[in-house]
This record gives sequence, C-alpha cells and structure tokens, in this order.
Amino acid sequence: MRICPTCRTAYPARGRATCANDGTRLVGAEEFAASKNDPLLGRLVAGRFQVIERIGTGGMGTVYRAEQSGLDRPVALKVLKSELVSDRETVARFHREAKAMSMLMHPNTVRVFDFGEDEEGHLFLAMELLEGELLTAWIEREGTPPIEQAMRTIQEILRSLAEAHSKGIIHRDLKPDNIFLARVEGHSRPVVKVLDFGIAKVFREDHQIDQLETQAGTVFGTPRYMSPEQAQGKTLDHRSDLYTVGTLLYQLLTGQPPFVDDDAVVVMAKHIRETPPSPRMAVPERPIPRSLDKLAMRALGKEPDDRFENAEQMEARLMACLPDVEREAAGRGGGLLGGLPKLPLAIGGALILLATAFAVTIVISSAPDEIAEAADRVSPPPTEVSAPPPTPPPAVRSVRLVSEPEGARVLQGDQPIGTTPLSLDVMDEPLAVTLELDGYEPMDVALTGETTEQRVALTARPDERTTQARVEPIAQPSEEPRPRRGRPSTTESESPPEPAGETPPSSGDPYERFEF
Repeated sequence: MRICPTCRTAYPARGRATCANDGTRLVGAEEFAASKNDPLLGRLVAGRFQVIERIGTGGMGTVYRAEQSGLDRPVALKVLKSELVSDRETVARFHREAKAMSMLMHPNTVRVFDFGEDEEGHLFLAMELLEGELLTAWIEREGTPPIEQAMRTIQEILRSLAEAHSKGIIHRDLKPDNIFLARVEGHSRPVVKVLDFGIAKVFREDHQIDQLETQAGTVFGTPRYMSPEQAQGKTLDHRSDLYTVGTLLYQLLTGQPPFVDDDAVVVMAKHIRETPPSPRMAVPERPIPRSLDKLAMRALGKEPDDRFENAEQMEARLMACLPDVEREAAGRGGGLLGGLPKLPLAIGGALILLATAFAVTIVISSAPDEIAEAADRVSPPPTEVSAPPPTPPPAVRSVRLVSEPEGARVLQGDQPIGTTPLSLDVMDEPLAVTLELDGYEPMDVALTGETTEQRVALTARPDERTTQARVEPIAQPSEEPRPRRGRPSTTESESPPEPAGETPPSSGDPYERFEF
C-alpha cells in the first residue's frame, strides 16, 4: 500500500506515483509511519534551519520542509543520511552537486540557497521550496500536451540549460522526472524548473570544482533519454543535453520517447544506431508543421555536429516554428488546445505508463559477446505503413541533390537541413533550397521531382561573377532510392554498455531526485 502524506489517501502498491487529488508523491506505509518519528523534526539544523516536516526520502538523503531563521524563508532542506557521511565518494558527490547548483541563478532552474555541514556532522543542502508537480505527474494525469504548450515547456528547459552551459555545466540526466511545473505567484501558468544537477559534469577549466570523477567505465543517465555518445560512455559536451531535449520534445509531441523497450541495452543501441520515425509520421493526426518536425529530428542527430550549436540557437529556431504551428492547426480546422489522450504504451506485450520511466546507472561490462547479443536484437527501422486516406495524398518523390563541389550546406529558408549529396522528399510543389559553400556564391535551387537526381555546379567567388546554376537531369532508374532518414555511418557503432541494474520507478517527489 502507498499513502499520500498530504490527504492520507491510500493507493495500491503498484500503479500511480502521485496522488490523484493533489499531486503529492506517494510513500510506502513504513515511510509514512517513520516520518512521524523522525529525530530531526522540530530541530534546528546548522543553527539556522528550523525543520517543520518531512517531505520525502531518497536513496541518499531525506528532504524536509524547513524555515531559514532570520529570513523567514521557506526552504527544502536535504540532509544526507548519516551512515553515508563517512563514504568519501558520496560526500564528494554531495559537495559537487551543491557547488554546481549554487552557480545557477536562472528562474527556470531550482535555486540553491545554502549548503554545508553542521556541528553534528549533518551534510545539508537548502533549496528553493517548490509547489506544483513533476512533468511526469502531469503527463500521467493529462496525457500529451497541446503543441504550443509543449514548445513553451521546451523553451524554458533550454533557457535553464543555456545558463548552465555558459558556466561549464552539463546536466546529463534530463527527463520528465527532473522537470517540475511550479506554481509561482504572479504567473498565470506553471513555470518550468529544471531539477537534479546532481550528476552534472563541470567541464570548463575556469569553473572546476573539487570533484570526485565517476569511476572509469561508468555511465550515468536514463537510457530512454540518453544521447548516443552518452550511451557509449564517450566524453560529453553541452550538445549531449540538446539531444536529450530532443527526446523530451519528441515525447511531448508524440506521446512517447523516440525509443522504448524493456531492455535498457536495446534502448541504448537504438539511440546509437536507429533513426525514429519523425513526429509527423508517428502521429499524423496531430497538426505538427514541417518546420517543427525537422527541428525535432535535427536535435536527435546521431553526431553532436548534426545538432544545434547551443541552447540559444535551438530556442530561437523552436520559437520561429510557432507561426507554422498556428497555420497548420488552422489548415486542419483545429486549434492549439487539443493534445493527445493519455494512453499506456504497448511495448512487447507489456503496458508501460509514461510515469514509469526508469533511471539506471550503467557500468560498462567486460562481456562484449553478451552486449553484442543484446544489441543485435535491435531490428532495422520498420517500414511505415498507414491506412489509405479518403483522398489520395500528394505524390512524394525522393530526389538526390548533388553539388559540384560536394559538401555544400543545404538550407530550407534559414534552417540547415544537411550537406550535399543529400536525398530529399519532394511533393507536388517544387522544393526551394539554398546551397552555401565557403568560397562559392550561394545558389538557390528548386527541386521539382521530375528526376531522381539533380546536379548543381557552384560558382567560385574570386571574381564575383554571377553564373546561373546548371541543373543536369539524370535518367530515371528502375527503382527509386529511399530518402535518407538519418546520417549514414561509415563505421559500425560501438555496442552500448551493459546495465548493472535499475532503480525503482519515479516516486513523484522533485527533491528526492537530487542524486549526488
């Protein structure tokens, strides 16, 4: 049995993570009883934090509602478990979390007010006290949000990350459990707060802090939201976070992450090797414009260089899609208010709710055969099959665009979509793109789909002459090439590391998820 500490409603042991009445994290009966006998209740910690009540307990500490003396400020006070204080690695991770988070001041990031150790040996972290609910709980209750709301949520996440990245901090574990929708006075809608920089990595030398690096071969994160390089245990930079934001956007648009499987290794292998169907293909009934569809897929690029340069650029391109969202919705006779209904995800015959996203600490194994066997279970991307619509859809042709010389950037509007040679889908209307290459004049090209390949000769820039592009049609082959779905790999990808185990499903308490 699980109990809501606020309204004391009882729930079955399995199922919901949060209370249906007030969104409070559910706790076990033992924890509910233990909270009444906690020795810190009513105590003064570090001479300035009056403990009022226990909010929840995580794997490494307990979070209390407290008040900072002198300031009368309510705080969420996290106290490390006493039996762990003697462990050097745990203490170092605690200090790393506190120092990293204390550097972050953005309103979309949970604030750290104070941290340290009191005279009795309690390691503590005083944080902003949040009222609201996790994104996990919102999805569990409401289903998939309207497209504009999804975009606003991602926008605020990107703003939080922009500050963190500018200070040399990457998050490495973004997921719905670490996104809190806070009720803030003066705001008509919830404010996004990014939680849990507890496994954040400080990677710029001018912001180095006394940290204990993770053990060699250890990968922190959640497989459903991992970047390909994170799944392979490679060195990460801020663009790993941008991939994870792409997985969150994909989930908010389609109702599930890009890859879902009961086996964590299989999920990681899919991140490394597979390209998911685009959001428009996954949920054709939703008014997702092409610009937003392409943005989501660019964020999910397999290589860091395929993605956006930084969070600011991704945010700007994201919000530039908003007029297209409005036009797409109007064209379909709908509005921005309709989201997808909440549905369980059918995976391998098992029903898995969105709220049961699992967090796993993965240790690279020394058994490559076992890893390869699991990775081999990753099937090729399925052929998209859809029911025939009432009226025939516009014809789609795949056209291979080749420039002379090759390697030119291809832009649709002002958004880069790849480099030549590049296969593109062309509808009934010509597809207008621009080619750019250093040392050559920009070239506007209209792809008509009349041939399967178009070649464009770029004009060198030295004498600044203007020359019209030469477009050479190629004979129609007997079979059309399939459009490129993702960046081709010239070498076989590494197999992902083997998971050592899984942590329990989300409990719903935001502060419990501050892993050290």
